Amino acid sequence: MRFFFYGTLQAGNSNPEIAAIHRRLVPEGPALLTGRLLAVQDRDGWYPALVPGEGKVHGQVYAAGPDFTAEDLAALDRYEEYDPASPGTSWYLRETMALTSGEPVTVYRMNGAPPDGTVSIPGATSGPGSKPPTCRSSAGAAKLRTCLPGDSCLGAPPSLTRIR
Repeated sequence: MRFFFYGTLQAGNSNPEIAAIHRRLVPEGPALLTGRLLAVQDRDGWYPALVPGEGKVHGQVYAAGPDFTAEDLAALDRYEEYDPASPGTSWYLRETMALTSGEPVTVYRMNGAPPDGTVSIPGATSGPGSKPPTCRSSAGAAKLRTCLPGDSCLGAPPSLTRIR
């Protein structure tokens, strides 16, 4: 199983359960997926959500390593509020989609219409030949990558400068 992670599931997440799962994943590198990346606000800040669209979303591909288990997949599902027994009521769906290269990957995308107050993430969805957004880590180092928890995204509106 191969995953495309575009937000808080990428390596570097401070959630201990997700960090532990990353020890059983093999990073394969950056990739692009067709869609739009939105910022959904909640009481802790905001989080990214993939929705259908015409842009290109930057992310990272990870392969399940030999020690990756069904329990790891269930933990990812819980984190993304996906219930395989009730996908229609899940916040996210786990689906197989094709990267822009045509390779299939497993991805979590928002189920249904985005809630009120949702906005596009600056620089995360873009046209052909574009680069990922520049984000500054909580340690202050600037890197070209999709934003992670603790980042301040350069150019983001003030209400969207922190990722939960």
